[in-house]
Amino acid sequence: MKKLFVTVLAAGMTTASFCQKTFILSHQDKKGFFALSAGASLPVGQFASCSPINEKAGMADRGVAFSLSAGYRLVGPVGVMVRGAQYRNALQAHALLNNVYRNETDVWTAKADDWSVNTIMGGPYVSIPMGRFSVDANVLAGQATAVLPNTAINGNFGQVEMAVKTTGAQSTATAYGGGVTVRYRLGRSLSLHMNSDYVRSQFKFDNLTSTAWSSNGRSESSSYSSDRIVSVVSVSAGVSILFGNGNRPF
Repeated sequence: MKKLFVTVLAAGMTTASFCQKTFILSHQDKKGFFALSAGASLPVGQFASCSPINEKAGMADRGVAFSLSAGYRLVGPVGVMVRGAQYRNALQAHALLNNVYRNETDVWTAKADDWSVNTIMGGPYVSIPMGRFSVDANVLAGQATAVLPNTAINGNFGQVEMAVKTTGAQSTATAYGGGVTVRYRLGRSLSLHMNSDYVRSQFKFDNLTSTAWSSNGRSESSSYSSDRIVSVVSVSAGVSILFGNGNRPF
């Protein structure tokens, strides 16, 4: 009986010690992170505009956002981070018909590819720990690459069928933005997080081509350039791997 009591006591002490160690490590401050996120891409400003008189209207709809990021605190709560992200937003094709004059009996349809924007940005961030929670705020700048979608509209004026196709293009520009992240520690090196980020960039797309065709044999093409402002608010969630502390960098 005495031997059984000693065994149970030893097991209890071992379990308590393990739980205590786990609790301490789960609250130990971490200096760096790697994070993977996915969520919604919400166009704002002219990027979301469908106004037929706005030449810079992006006509973008809600889409998806993916990102990879990494950061490391250098002095106290202040550190540096890098973030690569992709935003894919559908173009609201019906908006292409807003400035097409047509009779009630005419039938027109429109289709378009998606907007695709990739960014690589870096900059300072501040992390404020609050127990198992932490709040990060960042200001970033870098480079963005966007693909202007191809579009096509088809319809008729009375008995005459018509089609207009516009080829998209790719452009690169400076991007800037910022965001806030809330993290919750699950354990020693793993946490869940939610992000809210803003990105803005102004692009100039050159060598765009618009081709119009009609069933009466007429066809013409023209080339032009277009300036577009891409601005997106993304709301996402994901998983972070934490590393580094006061004694060990990893």
